[in-house]
Amino acid sequence: MKKGKILLSFLIIFSFTLAITQSATPQVGTYTFSGAPGNQKILKVTTVNSTSLTALFGANWDDILQEFFGLGCHQLGARLKSVVVSVNTSAKFDTSTLFLALGVLDVAVYVTNSWNWTTGSFANTPDSYNQTVMSFYDPDELTAFVQAFYATWYLMSVNVSIQNAGAYFAQLPTPVPQYLGAIVWEDKWENIGNTVTHHAEVGDFLVNYLTLDFYAYLENCTETWTYDTTYGAWIGYNIKDNEGNVIYEFSIELPSGAEIAGYELLIVIGVASIGIISLIFIVMKKKR
Repeated sequence: MKKGKILLSFLIIFSFTLAITQSATPQVGTYTFSGAPGNQKILKVTTVNSTSLTALFGANWDDILQEFFGLGCHQLGARLKSVVVSVNTSAKFDTSTLFLALGVLDVAVYVTNSWNWTTGSFANTPDSYNQTVMSFYDPDELTAFVQAFYATWYLMSVNVSIQNAGAYFAQLPTPVPQYLGAIVWEDKWENIGNTVTHHAEVGDFLVNYLTLDFYAYLENCTETWTYDTTYGAWIGYNIKDNEGNVIYEFSIELPSGAEIAGYELLIVIGVASIGIISLIFIVMKKKR
């Protein structure tokens, strides 16, 4: 895979953001978003089993991971950093701009700068500026939007997955289990507590909805996204093979001795934002 294509995929498809807050203030309806500008996060790759990943995705497993998670994510010990530029927890999303009749929806918008994966030290300046991600307050509206968007623009009947709606899973509001439990998930996707799990089977495809590239799963596996229950932050991702062994994983890196549950200064908002944000830009560009 060409380096330019990987970079383009990372900059457009994936945003990793992080917010720091000491308290959460109730905002819209049932759910509460946390976040503040000027805060940072670090994710670190903790497991890479190249033999098992080859069995799962083929010889180009490293290119596939980099297309979806950014250059360097295939290296053990690689770290990624991002800093929040701004947070708007009172934003509005007018769905009529996409010719959808869902009205004006309540959303939270996060803007961040980020540093690419590296096994060395982070540079003084970020690699990417002003990446924007958006999250829905109402999980029912998230489901309705995904269904309407793909039905309108691609004549597809789908429910929610992180592959087709990852742009809206950068940061979840709390309570996380209640929010995830209210979403209508695609087949083979499920919510258990503060996690989202994908049970992939041989013959299924990992889809890049920006480029419409398809990559076959060559074995059964389980992918899991984990969220912090205190702040709704995405704090980890892993793949387990058909024997239940973790073959790839990255997670939040905290200061020595700190733990998510009681660490009130650092939270991560991360997402593999496959799909809709990028598709919106493409659709709107074509309509101009």
